[in-house]
This record gives sequence, C-alpha cells and structure tokens, in this order.
Amino acid sequence: MDDYLGITAICGEEGTGKTTMALTFPKPLCHFDVDVGGYRRAIWRLKEEGIVSKGYPKPIQLDKLKGSVTTTASTRTLIPKKVEGMKELWQTIVDDFVAACQDIAVKSIVVDSATLLWNICHSSHLQMLQERQLARWLSDPQTKSRQFDENDYRERLQPMEYGPANDRMRTILHTARSFSKNLVLVHYPTDEYGTIPSGKSDGSMIEGKTGAIILDGFKETKKLVDLVVWTSIKSSMIPSDPTNPQSPQVEHKEPICKITKCGLEGAGLAAVGLETPATYEGITNLVNLLKGAANA
Repeated sequence: MDDYLGITAICGEEGTGKTTMALTFPKPLCHFDVDVGGYRRAIWRLKEEGIVSKGYPKPIQLDKLKGSVTTTASTRTLIPKKVEGMKELWQTIVDDFVAACQDIAVKSIVVDSATLLWNICHSSHLQMLQERQLARWLSDPQTKSRQFDENDYRERLQPMEYGPANDRMRTILHTARSFSKNLVLVHYPTDEYGTIPSGKSDGSMIEGKTGAIILDGFKETKKLVDLVVWTSIKSSMIPSDPTNPQSPQVEHKEPICKITKCGLEGAGLAAVGLETPATYEGITNLVNLLKGAANA
C-alpha cells in the first residue's frame, strides 16, 4: 500500500505513547505543538530527521490567573472574563496548516493536541463575539458614554453558537483530505456524559457520566476520521538475554494501540478490536496482513 492513510485520531492516557506514535508517520512531517511540550517529551525516542515542529502557546492572561482585579477608581472587584489572543492564535495555526497542506513535499501533519485545538477554536469565536458585544456598547448613544463593565462580558458560547467553531474544525479535516495529507489528531480522553438512570424508584433519568470514555475535543471527530486508535502500555515478561530463552525473566513494556474504528481499504471492520504496536508501521503491517487474508 502507499503511505497515505487519511485522517487518524490517536487517544490514550498520559504516557501511553500518543505523540510518539504520531511522529512515526511518513516524513516529511509537520508537528503542530499546540499542547506545548509534547514534542520534547516524545522526540528523544525517535530520530528528528524529516520532522519540523512548531509551538503554539496559549496567551497567558495574568488577570485571569490571579482570579480578580480591584479597580483603583472604585471599590469594585472585577472577575476577568475578557478573552484575549485566542482569535490571533487560531489564525496563526490556520495559516501554518494551510501552508503545510500546500507544500507538496509534506506527507504528514500532526496536531498535538487536537483536544486543545478545539478549545482554541471555540475560544476564538467567543473572543469575536465579545468584541462585537463591546462594539455594540460603544456605538449605542445610550451606553457609549459609560465605561463598559468587565463583569458584563459573556463567558461562554451557547449551544446554538457552536456552529461556526464546528465548521472551522470540519474545514481543517476536509482541507487535509483534499490535499491527500496524513492528518494525525492526538486527543486526550474524557468521560462521556448523557442520560442515565437516577437510581430512584420512579425510574426517572438524569444527566451524568455514562461510564464510557471518549475522545476529548471536537465531537464530530470520530465520525469524520478514517482511523481511531487507543494507546496503552502492554507489559510482558521476556528473557533478560534474548539469545538464551532460559535466562531470568524481566518485565518488558511496549506501547500498543487498539483499533476502534477503521475505514481503511482492505481492513474495515476486520481491524476493529485488534491490537498492534503503536507505530505507523504497526498499522500498515496489520492492514497488509488483513488484505492478504482477504485475498487468500
């Protein structure tokens, strides 16, 4: 098979080799270090040849870090709600992403993490809505003469307002696909919330944790990607001396991945539930094996 897999989502707990697996995809590879530090923690295990990584740190808002600000003009205490720098950060990421897609030489693009990318995406839209909110205040004859109260900034998007953020994320995925780039999305896991029994005798239902673990981030990711794998560490006992099977046993740990969705040609449902070493080569070897079995 060629070296194009499509769009892959990698999810797993901290320390299970998510970024390391992503960096094994075909080179040249562009790594978007959105969750700054992931690249440094993973690259020591691999050769850096053919990999370019760039960090995208979130802007630090010191007022929010401190939690409150007491104004000098009055005794009011303001809880900082204004979003700053996220719209600009999103635009920088998009500009670099488009450039990577348009670069003929680039074979793979890694977004690390896509969980944080989704946070930046909807926060950038919230910043835009806050800016519109302030502009309306300043343009209204009844309010423009009064200072805008920091406490009046809206703090979050309403469910109906996630449309533009969802569209932006879909466009990221569709752009990579249209340029035939391997797009690897690294995700953190999170609890799934839904309707569950309340435990009361009346049989009522409430909103809560379902007990399932899902990808944290853009909710349509699983539907739109070609491959979803969950990483973990497999422990086994092996001879301390590979040339001597009778030598004392020692513990051997290896990152593995379990396929939970597969839309790859020649594999499909046959691959779901299977485990393989957490590398690009591990995935392609498994797909080739399944193809061979199907053609036998």
